[in-house]
Amino acid sequence: MRLTTLFTILVFAVCSAAQSVSRAANDAMPDLEHFSPDQVDKSLDPCSDFFQYACSKWVKANPIPADQAAWGTFNKLAIWNIAAIRNTLEQVSSLDPKRNAVDQKAGDHYASCMDEATINKAGIAPLKPDLDRIAALKNKAQLPELVASLHQIVRPANLNFIDAQYQGILFGIYNGPQFDDARMNIGVLDQSGMNMPSREFYLNDDEKSKEIRQKYVAHVGRMLELAGEPKAQAEADAAAVLVMETALAKAAMDIVVRRDPKNLDHKLTIKEVQALTPSFNWNRYFAAIQTPLAAQYLVLSPDFFRGVEKLIASEPVDHWRAYLRYSLLHLSASSLSQPFVEESFDFYSRTLSGTKEIQPRWRRCSIFGDIDLGDAVGQAYVARYFPPENKERMLELVKAVETALSKEIDAADWMSPETKKKAHIKLAAQVDKIGYPDRWQDYSTVEIKRDDYLGNMQRASRFEIRRRLAEIGKPVNRYHWGMTPPTVNAYEDPQTNTINFPAGILQPPFFDAKLGDAANYGAIGAVIGHETTHGYDDQGRKFDADGNLKDWWTAADSTAYEQRDNCIADEYTQEVPEAGVKQNGKLSLGEDTADNGGIHIAMGGLQSALKSEGKELDSPAEGGVTEMQTFFLSYANVWCGELRPEAARTAVLTQGHSLNRYRVNNVVGNMPEFAHAFGCKAGQPMVRANACRVW
Repeated sequence: MRLTTLFTILVFAVCSAAQSVSRAANDAMPDLEHFSPDQVDKSLDPCSDFFQYACSKWVKANPIPADQAAWGTFNKLAIWNIAAIRNTLEQVSSLDPKRNAVDQKAGDHYASCMDEATINKAGIAPLKPDLDRIAALKNKAQLPELVASLHQIVRPANLNFIDAQYQGILFGIYNGPQFDDARMNIGVLDQSGMNMPSREFYLNDDEKSKEIRQKYVAHVGRMLELAGEPKAQAEADAAAVLVMETALAKAAMDIVVRRDPKNLDHKLTIKEVQALTPSFNWNRYFAAIQTPLAAQYLVLSPDFFRGVEKLIASEPVDHWRAYLRYSLLHLSASSLSQPFVEESFDFYSRTLSGTKEIQPRWRRCSIFGDIDLGDAVGQAYVARYFPPENKERMLELVKAVETALSKEIDAADWMSPETKKKAHIKLAAQVDKIGYPDRWQDYSTVEIKRDDYLGNMQRASRFEIRRRLAEIGKPVNRYHWGMTPPTVNAYEDPQTNTINFPAGILQPPFFDAKLGDAANYGAIGAVIGHETTHGYDDQGRKFDADGNLKDWWTAADSTAYEQRDNCIADEYTQEVPEAGVKQNGKLSLGEDTADNGGIHIAMGGLQSALKSEGKELDSPAEGGVTEMQTFFLSYANVWCGELRPEAARTAVLTQGHSLNRYRVNNVVGNMPEFAHAFGCKAGQPMVRANACRVW
């Protein structure tokens, strides 16, 4: 099951400009941005459009850089953290005999990525052994071993990077907690194999979708040409790739249907898995990927694998070679020579997200160092940029927000005492993870070479996929992290009942030790509230305190919950002019529920903090505003920013998050406290007549 993240940062852009590894590290660091209530546009009415009131000056002062698909406070902090990673990696990339083993791995990985001359000179040669294996495919009975080989040399799905279901050749494989016994890991087989962002890109019939598919076929053809295919063959193969991926998209589960964990709960024996795909020998696949056969597997979408079987039966071997060749090229492009980098950028960044320029190479090398060797990079990042007192203060804020949710549960007049009791048990069992893991990953067996960037990526990927698969059948580690420490994001995992806040988001303007309670509760407090609320959104509420998929609600309480949830879904089902498409409120329901509940319980935490200081929400604060106004302005500041139209379209179609404007205006429009704070009257745009909220 996909974990619920706070924010989606588009990472389509790959980088090119050559940079010297030895340049001064301090040159890389931009300034951190601190929240101030003075940045509002006082010529505007907060009751008409609070996002514009709070963010228009920020947006004007911070236009989207040419190398970005979107630009906001999240993105600015992400760039700051990438610069911090760069500082760290440049310091450990020098050939210093005093480097420890961890620094050597991280530093040499960075040096290999920055050595653009060697990468360009090599061209396609480093990938040739793998392409030769694909070319040697003589019949479809050989697919299991070949797919197993490819699964080990591309980056596995990562919460920092991309949604699991769309990063895997043909299908996805990983480990995860069982739905009926979250204490134990099970092997998970998932839909995947589509090289565009989601199945909607293949199936939607509007003119824009058709145009994108035409550009995709042209892109696939050019990539195959770069790899050595004659033009006519490359064009024919590209058309075949689209046909095959469209078939996978048709077989895949709808993204909204997929949100209900009950629709994913299909535990099958290996014999039953084999019956889904008689033409794909799973014994040979698992032998090739060096993983023992398990008694059972969790197959999230059996219909998808039935579709794979039909595809194996219908498509000739030469089409399979074309599909596997392009998939490997696509997932390896960022580690190849400049022509592959530029062609990949042209489609995935320029076409799909509107990005105009490729990011500087040092930024790409820092990002992929974090993805490939996250704990090695994270150790150094934490030591330099995350002091212990920040972790202590963050834990205080988390506990305060959890206490506010506990009070909200008690006050819910639509819940029975029986369900409230179980909600309290679940909240008390929640594990709060802050900053970084208690135990770092050991990369001692991963070979890193300064002159072999593609090989480094492949070896790190092989290490990670085998680490994950080795956990099948073993107890779940609740303390394992799905994000690396420098990540500007947060997530909730319903199957381990954990909320997770990497050190990367615990920086200004989200978490700022220099500012008062109102600013911090409005920013990081709302983030804490958002993640905590996820445990009780339309997905999270279906898991109990132990992370098991188990209904702990009375029938009447479930009905009352769904009535409130449907209000939110209807509210957010709306045209999104900046994206040119309509938002599906059922797709974004969990995130919208968490946004609305998160800010409400964060305000409860602030109210308690102010009370302990003899203050109230209406008390005056710095900057000529009240504590409550500061809270709302700080919340809006978190979401200041904008996306390019292409990126907005991709986000609305594929992600479960509303765009930033709606994460501000829809939320405050549901809060009488906001109307009180800014003197808004009934009938004004920021005062909803029928306010929606679950928590």
